[in-house]
Amino acid sequence: MSSLMKRVVVLGVGNLLRQDEGVGVHAVRVLASGPCAEHAAMVDGGTAVFEALSEWKDIDKLVVIDALRSGKEPGSIARVSLRDVADRDAPALSVHEHGLLDHLALLQQAGLRVGEIVIYGVEPGQTGWGTELSDQVADCLPLLELHMARELGWVQTEETPI
Repeated sequence: MSSLMKRVVVLGVGNLLRQDEGVGVHAVRVLASGPCAEHAAMVDGGTAVFEALSEWKDIDKLVVIDALRSGKEPGSIARVSLRDVADRDAPALSVHEHGLLDHLALLQQAGLRVGEIVIYGVEPGQTGWGTELSDQVADCLPLLELHMARELGWVQTEETPI
């Protein structure tokens, strides 16, 4: 992977012990074994975003994958900008929403430069104790991989509404 490609990071966020809350980590693990990994660094952030990104100093594009509550059907995928999440008048999107913003702010204070930040959220279905994704969320992972391919710019697809 060239140094330019390393400056694109896909960060999976979530708690693997809380079923669909761990969708970001599950997604990054799937992406790491496919062609998207040739176009971006895949980082398992789990519940420790600060530690996961603390080695980075310069990221052109950060794509975060996380569980996102938007009131849609479980397994629905939404793409939002950091500005959308930071809008305090917007409805709550994610259990990690404020923690993610806080971690990114701390990392920037510590010297991390991040260009574009995009968040892909997957509507969770089940968030109780357990390590398996619900069927609806597991079934959305191939579509999420297609969205990542388009986001990373290595494949052109017909517009699929999110």
